[in-house]
Amino acid sequence: MQQNRQNFNLRSFFSLLITFSGLVMLISGLVLYVMPEGRVAYWTDWRLIGLDKEQWGTIHTFLSLIFFLAAGFHLYYNWTVLLSYLKDRVKRSFALRRELLATLLLGAICLHGSISGYAPFSSVMDLGATIKKTWYAGQDVHPPFPHAELMPLKQLAKRIDFNLAGALEHLREKGFTASTGDITLKELTADSSNSPAEVFEAMMMDDRLYR
Repeated sequence: MQQNRQNFNLRSFFSLLITFSGLVMLISGLVLYVMPEGRVAYWTDWRLIGLDKEQWGTIHTFLSLIFFLAAGFHLYYNWTVLLSYLKDRVKRSFALRRELLATLLLGAICLHGSISGYAPFSSVMDLGATIKKTWYAGQDVHPPFPHAELMPLKQLAKRIDFNLAGALEHLREKGFTASTGDITLKELTADSSNSPAEVFEAMMMDDRLYR
């Protein structure tokens, strides 16, 4: 056991951790880039390989933190190597090498372009927006207002103007536990295969909501 501990290479560990977390960040980043807008994703309970928007966001955030910490340790263990990149090989002193200048220039361009929104940076975001719309092309999947799934039914009834008692009766008949108007559509569908949008649409077609 002691021999195994001595053979544990921290540099290799953090290098592999950076690689793994970077790959997962790449995948989760692409998913966040193409997933539907938040209000639509939550309303329709959008999922990809069984994971919803919040779960993909959590994965991306947590793995970004792991990547940041691992990169910090990797930088610590390879500080000498990094400094050698910044030194003049002939004079053996620090200098603004072309590689460093190119890195700073490219980073500055990307940062400024992302903030300003000019092409080709705007084109990348426009492409993402176009892809987001293809998930439900031709379908009316927008909620009556943003995050309607989080509003208690009694407030939803007042805002949209429907009969709360009729809505609760409809939901109970469909097998949902809806004893009071304090429950939300998101809570109702938490353990269901139906999305808030599907439950809301079916509920609004019941005549009892308009008595």
